[in-house]
Amino acid sequence: MQRNTALIVLLLMAAAAAGFGVYEWLKPGGSTNPEDATVVPQPVTPVMSAAQALDLRFDNLEGGPARNLADWHGKAVLVNFWATWCGPCREEIPLLVKLQAEYAGQGLQIVGIATDETDQKKVKDFLKHMVVNYPMLMGDENVSSLVAGLGGNLMGLPYTLMLDRNGHVLKLHAGELHPDEAEQLVQTALILPAGPVAAPANASGTAPATTPAN
Repeated sequence: MQRNTALIVLLLMAAAAAGFGVYEWLKPGGSTNPEDATVVPQPVTPVMSAAQALDLRFDNLEGGPARNLADWHGKAVLVNFWATWCGPCREEIPLLVKLQAEYAGQGLQIVGIATDETDQKKVKDFLKHMVVNYPMLMGDENVSSLVAGLGGNLMGLPYTLMLDRNGHVLKLHAGELHPDEAEQLVQTALILPAGPVAAPANASGTAPATTPAN
């Protein structure tokens, strides 16, 4: 009987020790082993203001002058960062084509920015086999800075940046858009009114004050 009692006591002590260990592991800051700690990505420090980011120019893959996102002030702009080697990016393009066709008359402008390093020929050859009804720009080393300047972190593709009619960020989305989610996002952006066009940013990153039109 005493042996059984002692065995039960030992089992209870072992269970209590195990439970305390689990508690120490689960509680905030409980693990003291650096290898067990979850690595939290550090936020990207913007190297430019939002106004400067919107003023960045990228080559137009359809020819003509380089464009920047500020060119479409007054429209709801959905910016799609993509690459030819990205499978989900290729699958997302038909959805963007559909959205552009459906909502262009209401003020939507989709803009694609390719991130295939500097291989313009490869991107142009790819686009010859695609039906795309929105502008395609060629990204460069400034793409990550543009996203960071607008509060995002370009860690993967596809990546969506939704701007309202005033150039303010409504949504940053990593990964392929679900059709229902994309529809709701576009409709939300389109109902917001546009304000006066802001003047280009100066060297310090601040824009001069603008006077609203009468």
